[in-house]
Amino acid sequence: MGAWIVGHVPGTVCAKPKNSIPDSLQVLHFQIDGVGFDMQRVEGGVFVMGGTKEQHREAISSDLPTHAVALDAYYMASTEVTQALWQAVMTDWFVSDEWNTPNHPITDVNWHDCQVFIERLDSITGMPFRLPTEAEWEFAARGGNKSKGYRFAGGDVVDSVSWGLNNAGFRTHSVGSRQPNELGLYDMTGNVSEWCSDWYGRYHLGTEPNPKGAAEGEWKVVRGGSFDNCKDNSHVSRREWYAPTEAMNYCGLRLALTLPDEPTLVKEEEPAIVKRLKIKNLRIKLCYVGGDTPYYISEEAVSQRWWQKVNGLPLDEISSQAVVDKTEGEWNEFLEACRRQSGEAVAFATEKEVHEAIVAGITHQPKLKIKKQKRWEKDTRSIQRHRRMANKAQKWADLIGVNIRTADDPTLQLYKNEDKKPEPRWLVVRKGKTER
Repeated sequence: MGAWIVGHVPGTVCAKPKNSIPDSLQVLHFQIDGVGFDMQRVEGGVFVMGGTKEQHREAISSDLPTHAVALDAYYMASTEVTQALWQAVMTDWFVSDEWNTPNHPITDVNWHDCQVFIERLDSITGMPFRLPTEAEWEFAARGGNKSKGYRFAGGDVVDSVSWGLNNAGFRTHSVGSRQPNELGLYDMTGNVSEWCSDWYGRYHLGTEPNPKGAAEGEWKVVRGGSFDNCKDNSHVSRREWYAPTEAMNYCGLRLALTLPDEPTLVKEEEPAIVKRLKIKNLRIKLCYVGGDTPYYISEEAVSQRWWQKVNGLPLDEISSQAVVDKTEGEWNEFLEACRRQSGEAVAFATEKEVHEAIVAGITHQPKLKIKKQKRWEKDTRSIQRHRRMANKAQKWADLIGVNIRTADDPTLQLYKNEDKKPEPRWLVVRKGKTER
């Protein structure tokens, strides 16, 4: 038994900037006893994982919350592991697939079987193959940095990219016989579902670098849908989970690989997707939000603590609450102080940016302590009536040179506060803006 690789020799990979990766490393070709397979490079990047709006369906609880993820570069197999490749590696394995055809994906293998296969493949090739993480799988299925926002892996018409319930005839088909996605990966929707390395667990709010799923659990994640799934259960964010001892005739695997000395996009101790504003003794965390106009946004709205620290005010008992009821002038003074003290081009987030960040699970609406209103403040007609009466009384009083209004007059207080806004605000630093 022998193995050889075109375009790569183990131990010769050098760390290079993302834009200088040679063509020979964009696609790695392997052959084992005449059975070939390709590994397609997936450049590192940041994306929003989970039930995002382009899925054209209401997200279910397992798809939520959506959250930003940053990944280093890795390689993903262009196709699912075939029966021929499995037999070339697992020489003592009897392929029990009832459709036993070499170019069809291997099925009826549990998660532990996949680990044995990968260990043997590693010993043959000298390469650290593995199952992809769930985040790596979804990023690749979406098309990586080349994503066009399709519902399925490669397009919005499921039958053109997938062997599914409508066209598969309840059986597997040859790998690579449907349309590939933006990265040149086949069958990431349909044909067979694919084991991932992660234990299944609920998603968490916030931004994660290179997530590997729950620390432990009962089930392993399965992705991609199969020939037995309808289109509503085949979107790229769909999750399934099974016990690692289960083997199904609609589930197989796809290989992933990270080369030695791969350039790193994300540093665990200080992720590239995080920016920190240093203002006096404050460290305000801003998280990355991708898209056409990427930006960094604070994980929470401007709090009383931030306001008091930036403005040099003593802290009080409500310092964790969001700041509201400030005039535009007061907000602008606060913003200018943030810019001056941090050296960053800080701005306030727009309503659209806040909405995107909330949907992505990066930030959340603050819980505000609502001031108990007086009866006259609740009753608009009472306010208007009081205003008319006060204006009429003052008009006659002016004729004799008397001011009948007092400082506690509700109308005067209303006029005084009418330019104050009840909405909280978030800090942003838009990508590409220069430091001040």
